[in-house]
Amino acid sequence: MKKRIPLQRAYRLINHGPVVLVSTRYRGRPNVCTAAWVMPLDVDRVAIVISSENYTARCIVATREFVVNIPNRMLAKTVLRCGSVSGSKVDKFNAFGLTPEPARRVKAPLVGECIGHLECRVISGEGRLARKYDLFLARVVAASAERGLFTDRWNVRLPRARTLHHLGGNIFAVPAGRIVK
Repeated sequence: MKKRIPLQRAYRLINHGPVVLVSTRYRGRPNVCTAAWVMPLDVDRVAIVISSENYTARCIVATREFVVNIPNRMLAKTVLRCGSVSGSKVDKFNAFGLTPEPARRVKAPLVGECIGHLECRVISGEGRLARKYDLFLARVVAASAERGLFTDRWNVRLPRARTLHHLGGNIFAVPAGRIVK
């Protein structure tokens, strides 16, 4: 017997991929926000949903670039904090002890404490594919990961390589460290 899931929570059946920190640089100021709705579209393209009411969305529209930073489980509290205040009012890098590091191909900074990074440039028009859904499409122009943690996939046997996965609200999961083949 299957249980019915309310449609406003149905996305949680599939949306438990890694939560990320999206960083931007607008008017010389770095910013970072938490995002759980990010997905690969192809080997060099990603889609990301960020509310148009969010300061980060305005930064992306203005600069047409951003970095998807992949935190590990040790950053869970910081990820929650970054998602709880607006970058228009708070310098989140400073407030939450994050280190902005230069990216290779975009002006937006990498979050130094994260274990992986996708440097992205927005594809098409004004930046938003679907204004109603606040969906951005971007081309990945550079990628990097902490040495020893990623080969062709995350080595989740190493605790430091265990990514953080959003299950809804303030609940997260991490890979168990076992590989199932």
